[in-house]
Amino acid sequence: MADVTEQPECQLRLETAPKNSNIVNTGHGELVPASNPARSRSSVRWPFVADNYPPLAWWRRLPPQAFGDTERLLLVSTIRGIAVLRGGDDLVAAMRGDATAAIDAALGLMPVEEITTPVDITMTALMSIALEGNAAPALVLAQIIGLTDVGHQHTSDLAAAWLAFGERHSDEPDKFGEAGVILLSAFEQYLNKGDA
Repeated sequence: MADVTEQPECQLRLETAPKNSNIVNTGHGELVPASNPARSRSSVRWPFVADNYPPLAWWRRLPPQAFGDTERLLLVSTIRGIAVLRGGDDLVAAMRGDATAAIDAALGLMPVEEITTPVDITMTALMSIALEGNAAPALVLAQIIGLTDVGHQHTSDLAAAWLAFGERHSDEPDKFGEAGVILLSAFEQYLNKGDA
């Protein structure tokens, strides 16, 4: 598994502007709210690489463009290798690829106050379905990432990347963009609350 930013085609995707005019691409692989483009960082490279983390942690570390065929196969293999003892029918269905069940299971975690193994499993199942080009799970993934302390300072950028990914795959990009604007505002409020 290679560093995504070392591959020219992936770097191009990192720098491709999203359709939503309310999300600005800084040209450094980062997506930020148009209302606050000054938040961009100077780094051109995404700070996390799949090889450095277990697949169950990727949802809180990697943007969608970091997932090539190898990473996707490893995700599927990881999910298939998990036996769920608790979590209910939604989690079991989510692990089998049911988008609605994955969304229900993930939203049932909110607010995520601590990253636990069940949280990682649920969010990994949601991310796996989002990576198939399913916009609704990408939106929920972005929401949860943006409103959760996932353990690093790139949370907003990661959430914005999943929003942009979801919008690209949405059948209704205008409505998706409107939801994205609301979420970006909620992310800002969440971050500012932590600074207070």
